[in-house]
Amino acid sequence: MTLLRSLMIGGVAVMIARPLCALLVDPRLSRRRIAWVLLLAPYFTPTLLTGYAYANFSLSLIHHPEINSLFYAALVGFKFTPIAVVIFHFAPAPISAEAIHCRRLMALVRPTFSDTFRDWMFLLRAGCARGPIAAFAVVFLCAFAEFEMASLMGVKSWTVTLFDANAGGGALSESLRRMLWPLLGEAAAVATVVIVLGRQRMKMTRRVAAKTSPLAWFYLLMAFVFVLMIPASMVLWGTIRGFRLLFENFVLSREIVSSLLFASGATLLASVAVFWLGRSSRNRGAGSIAGSAMLAVGVCLGLLGPLLLSLAILAAVQLPWLLPLRDTPVPLVLTLALVLLPLAFVLKRVLELTGYRSSLHLARLLPESKPARDLKWRLSTSGKFWTVVLLFVWAYWDLTASAILAPIGMTPVTVRLYNLMHYGQIAALSAMTCATFAAPILLFMLALGTRRWWAPR
Repeated sequence: MTLLRSLMIGGVAVMIARPLCALLVDPRLSRRRIAWVLLLAPYFTPTLLTGYAYANFSLSLIHHPEINSLFYAALVGFKFTPIAVVIFHFAPAPISAEAIHCRRLMALVRPTFSDTFRDWMFLLRAGCARGPIAAFAVVFLCAFAEFEMASLMGVKSWTVTLFDANAGGGALSESLRRMLWPLLGEAAAVATVVIVLGRQRMKMTRRVAAKTSPLAWFYLLMAFVFVLMIPASMVLWGTIRGFRLLFENFVLSREIVSSLLFASGATLLASVAVFWLGRSSRNRGAGSIAGSAMLAVGVCLGLLGPLLLSLAILAAVQLPWLLPLRDTPVPLVLTLALVLLPLAFVLKRVLELTGYRSSLHLARLLPESKPARDLKWRLSTSGKFWTVVLLFVWAYWDLTASAILAPIGMTPVTVRLYNLMHYGQIAALSAMTCATFAAPILLFMLALGTRRWWAPR
């Protein structure tokens, strides 16, 4: 069931990704910015927040599991379709815009079936299917490995079954046996991505502005509302009612600190790996080849998802020579860093493609002053800062790896919230969820406000 649902989500995401790409190249800057915000907001919304908001609604559909499963599939599609859109947007065009225009002119001649078949075979040989195949494989991977929303919404999934079996005290060998077939499926999808995109480098290509569709805007608004707006509104409303209880008995301070520490370590490790290994890979020599190979292996491991990766590392730390690491933060930090590697790699490439190198060079020639520092911040450091923010928030809200690998005495806040969310929506829990959501925001607001002291000059 999970396999079929994930295949359908990947296929639908590929079909609607192309019209959404037209919104990202709109000639008007304001519309482009709105489109990017509406597109990426569902992807970066914590799945724990969305699942918690719709838990009661899913409970009301307990006698209609098909409707509940369909609604869950729609939410997962809303969340992971942005990945397909980003791949379509940044994947290099195999043929020029002029060639595409000529093909459209030829299509007006009413070709026969054999002519149409030969045209499609030509487009496949030219590489036009690389982007759709890669987008389908990555969306399939994300949908297939999704756990948090499926668990809170009561949807049957192999991830829920495997996680519950492991959390219920089942033998690790049995969990490893159960994850064999899902692992083979995810490995096949990862191999597809590597083969399809392995021979081409992602680059910024000149996109021809296409006619935008009102349906594309409607889809972005619908995804934004259902994945972020409605869950955030429900949590904020519960926070207002439970605000007094939050200050009278706030019991998550230690868990929030633990999550902040784990996320900091994983973000630092992933950022250093991507930026340092990526920089060393530009140099020739055996070291650069080894660095590129290590980065590629890490990205592939990260694409497997946190559940399979956590169980594999949990099995690894049972070995005698790794046993001292079992009750330390090292396994969790390493797992989170591997999960972050694919996202960190993509964000790094986006920074390279959209960088203002000429403008930054001119800004560095300016005399040292506050306006010059602000200009260099906007041209260079701000992009890296927000990259770190996104990676940090992604690691901070992780549940799967945190529940499996967190050491005793350092329970992450997501694990505590997840356990409480099974008792339903209450005002105090909504207030705690809002406080958990606000903790990294306040931290980065503080960092942003003090950037004049730590930002490079």
